Amino acid sequence: MAEPNKAATPDKRTPHLPGDLLAESEPLPAGGESDGPGKKLSLWRHLALSSFWLGNNLHWGALTMVILQSQAIRMSGAVDVTEVKITGWTLGAGAIVGALVPPLVGAFSDRCTLPLGRRRPFVLAGTLLNLIALFIFYFAFQAKNLPGYIAAWMLIGLGNNIAVGAFSGIIPDVVPKGERGLASSWMATMQQFGTIGGFIIGGMLMAKGKEQDLIAITAIAAALGLVTLITTAGTPERRLEKAEPFRLSDLKECFWVDPRQYPDFGWVWITRAFFTIGWFLIQPILLFFMRDVIRTPDPSSAVSMLGGIVLIGAIPAGIAGGALSDRLGRKRIIFIAAMVMAVTCLLFAGLGLLPPENRLAAVYGVAILWGFGYGTYLSVDWALGTDVLPSQDDAGKDMGVWHLSMVIPQSIAPPLAGQILGLFAVAGGQGYSIGGYAIIFVSACVFMFLCGALIFKVKKSR
Repeated sequence: MAEPNKAATPDKRTPHLPGDLLAESEPLPAGGESDGPGKKLSLWRHLALSSFWLGNNLHWGALTMVILQSQAIRMSGAVDVTEVKITGWTLGAGAIVGALVPPLVGAFSDRCTLPLGRRRPFVLAGTLLNLIALFIFYFAFQAKNLPGYIAAWMLIGLGNNIAVGAFSGIIPDVVPKGERGLASSWMATMQQFGTIGGFIIGGMLMAKGKEQDLIAITAIAAALGLVTLITTAGTPERRLEKAEPFRLSDLKECFWVDPRQYPDFGWVWITRAFFTIGWFLIQPILLFFMRDVIRTPDPSSAVSMLGGIVLIGAIPAGIAGGALSDRLGRKRIIFIAAMVMAVTCLLFAGLGLLPPENRLAAVYGVAILWGFGYGTYLSVDWALGTDVLPSQDDAGKDMGVWHLSMVIPQSIAPPLAGQILGLFAVAGGQGYSIGGYAIIFVSACVFMFLCGALIFKVKKSR
């Protein structure tokens, strides 16, 4: 009987060494054998590598949790479509782009021979497209053009996923195996600061009035552009001298890793997909939830405050979780995080049973627990993904396939949440009933529980 996660034939690996081992101008020869990066990264390299996630998550945190929902409310009257449908359609359309682009970009970056490196040209080009698309998105909203609005969102996703698809390949390229938990902790910390910063900045600006849309878009564009420059400058790569050309016959392999041959990769993929479904059932409805269930008169400001409180639980968990996983094992940390998130979802579902005057304080209390679970999960997410990669030689392509476990659920969960809430619309179009939100949170709980229950199917990683 073949050993799990072992290919029938040995890999022919291309050496992947951190940029600070050799000058970035030195070429990386094709072929040869290597076990991947071996030199420890300095604190500066860790910070530079993970800084990209600060801007990227601030960008998506502000857009998906505040700006999109706020604009959907204001646009719904002009286009005669409910706000939850606008949100669901927009996020779902963007996720289609996210499912197609990263694996292809990962495969192309595996073969890139440009002097700047394999990954960085795609990171820079994708970010530039992302920044341009943000302003197209703003003008489509101003025109109340729903098809143009959704198309602009897809263009944002195209640029962003070009950058992320290539960047995902940098991690196994430059981070030694023994430091991947530490690297994942830094990434989780940056992701949390970014996501919650997006909550806070987006919420504060949008609460000031509709004229703040352009300021909010400009702020997140500036942040994303700045950190992309920091990451690309601080994470030099070795140039690939020669590579096999991309053929049409390679296209199928860009979107597929055989779970029968690599079962650990398959289980990590499916558990991450379950976690992401649970998260994206909740994320697109938070502003509506604060309005309809918590009954706060200023939901944008309340979401901003919620984000700050989530940060209290997320940051310590993110800093500690990844480093601990290098010693205690990834699976235990994932299990704890998923179960905490499952319990948190049930607590959110029950908030509507409290007296209205007690709900705002209660949701802030639950938010600390939510932050702890989310931060703990993120602290190990990337480390576990890189642990089970089938081949270092195709790291970009394989990380692109792994990335699908995050983007495919985004095409499913937000439209599903919108459809569920639509069934519970209050007469007169004044929001949605508590029952609809409770169903969504209980559904999210089920997916979080499945994530934790199935993680022990992974055998290769501790």
